[in-house]
Amino acid sequence: MLWDDVNARARGLATHLLDRGDLLRLAESRNWDAFVRDVQESGVPLMSGDGATTSPPDFDRAVGRVVAQRLALLARWLGTRRGVLNVIYEDEERRTLRALLRGAAQGGSPGARLRAATPTPGLPGRVLERLARAESPAALAEELVRVGHPAGRALREASLREPALGLLGLETALTRTFATRAARAARRGGPVIRQFVAELIDLENAWTLILGGGRHHSITGDTLYVEGGAVLDRKTYLRLQATAGLGDLFAQLRAAFAGRGLDRVFAGEAPDPARIETRAFAARIAAQQSQARRNPLGPSVTLSILERIRGEGRDLRTVAWGLALGAPGPAIEAQLVTAA
Repeated sequence: MLWDDVNARARGLATHLLDRGDLLRLAESRNWDAFVRDVQESGVPLMSGDGATTSPPDFDRAVGRVVAQRLALLARWLGTRRGVLNVIYEDEERRTLRALLRGAAQGGSPGARLRAATPTPGLPGRVLERLARAESPAALAEELVRVGHPAGRALREASLREPALGLLGLETALTRTFATRAARAARRGGPVIRQFVAELIDLENAWTLILGGGRHHSITGDTLYVEGGAVLDRKTYLRLQATAGLGDLFAQLRAAFAGRGLDRVFAGEAPDPARIETRAFAARIAAQQSQARRNPLGPSVTLSILERIRGEGRDLRTVAWGLALGAPGPAIEAQLVTAA
């Protein structure tokens, strides 16, 4: 499968993406109106038909539209190689549905639930608005069944089969649905795309281990394990699950992921688990960029730019909410995944 034509177009699109320095300058904007103006002057086409970016939730939706438009543009260029984009869509849907699921469990506002959502062909904006109003995880599952999304049936079955697992069991059901669909989408994409999916699954299994590490955890065995990874097979997962303390667990995860560019996720002492996702996103982008340099005619060029598009959207939202909440600059910078 040839990639040079779409790689050339993707590189052209990448010239419009912001780097870390751009984002840090945006974080220094004097006020909200100045921030929105600075973002638009930096080349991010925020304006929609109503032109509204008067609040962080409005900004979130505008950024989601920009990301969706750029993904759609790449979809046209990819043609028969669209499997790589389908994998990205599957991951976007998993992340969005996890946020919606947590929001439904915690009673969060619809705006808060949609904070990181990006419309996809499987979950367009109008559907996301409906899902964000679900009053409970069970209601979210039923809404997903109504719109024909396979995650709905998976969530319904998980809640009936293993209700004691609670939210963690439902999130695992989402990840298993993602793993099945993403692996199917990756079959025609070649080994690079299949490895990318396997690493996403590995990182999810690592996240499950971290949630239970360093303290007593009542959920043992392979109940929450997801098949399909390349690093954490079932035997390794069970061995690491018995590790006492997050420090030791991080050391063993670094060793397991060594040589794949993802060991940096677990570098140093065990940080606040909330920062693991930031580290993982940044490491995935860097790993794909490294592969793209080694093979400039392969799919990693386009895949790395797809990841950068998503990373820019995430970072713009991070800066916007940081400014709105008065977060200090270093705290905002620590959550950025875009490189310099």
